Amino acid sequence: IAAPEVHVRVYDADLFSADDFLGEARFPLAGLSAQESEAALTGEGAKGSVFAFAGPPKLLQEKGIKPWTGYEGVAPMGKQKPWNVAEEAAIPMLVGGAPMPANLRGIFWLSDQKNRSALVSMGGPSRDGGGCSTGRFQGNRYSVRVNGDRVWSFADKNDGVLDFVQTIDLVYHFVYDCAENPKKCQIVPEARALNIAWRHEWLLDFEMELEEGGDEKYPGSVIWRRPSYVLGKMVYEYALVQVVDEQGSRIQPAWDEFVAYQKSAVAGGTPGVILYREIDLST
Repeated sequence: IAAPEVHVRVYDADLFSADDFLGEARFPLAGLSAQESEAALTGEGAKGSVFAFAGPPKLLQEKGIKPWTGYEGVAPMGKQKPWNVAEEAAIPMLVGGAPMPANLRGIFWLSDQKNRSALVSMGGPSRDGGGCSTGRFQGNRYSVRVNGDRVWSFADKNDGVLDFVQTIDLVYHFVYDCAENPKKCQIVPEARALNIAWRHEWLLDFEMELEEGGDEKYPGSVIWRRPSYVLGKMVYEYALVQVVDEQGSRIQPAWDEFVAYQKSAVAGGTPGVILYREIDLST
């Protein structure tokens, strides 16, 4: 290449669609150095500029810039472990806490999932890497690896869905309406192993909406509704019910309802036992 360039394209905070293009800029590679170079954004309606510099990795540290964790490589999946929900010992999953918003802290039951998903946590940081379960928002976004480190559990290992999400290394990106007190969320699934994110909301759309005021069936628990749409029509809905608070204490009566459900035949072939993964750093 006679005159190589660095080509920068800028989008808004929604990284999963290409319909919010803000502008682009070009930097001749030969002209980049440790000193910042500025280039104005170009394109229809473009405003502002971007800065670029080049140097060894320590240059980021010298300038006080932390690389986005989404560029980290994701760790190998942890070992799958069983846990009996009737045990009184501490729950072996990460518990969501500050600085996450109050209505996302603790651990949530993915209710009425039969022999599939059981518990999910927005806790962190996990050992997954790759921007997953960091314990804090990136802007208004949060990412959870379904086969991640102590953040998701399943009811039955014989369910084919578990094998599928393991094969594609499914990651859910939760894009909230705001970072301080979120009430709505768009969920974007990504097959991390295939480097494919689902962008076609008109066809398949996963959403989440806070049940303000909670549900009288579960006093003291935060409730999120989780509708799914196909071609704009709702085809399924369930509730995320907070069963553990940010201190790790079980919330009643929601916890007992969860335990009773997991012990029932509808939860699969291992009643009362859920499966989670944990990455062991000693191996």
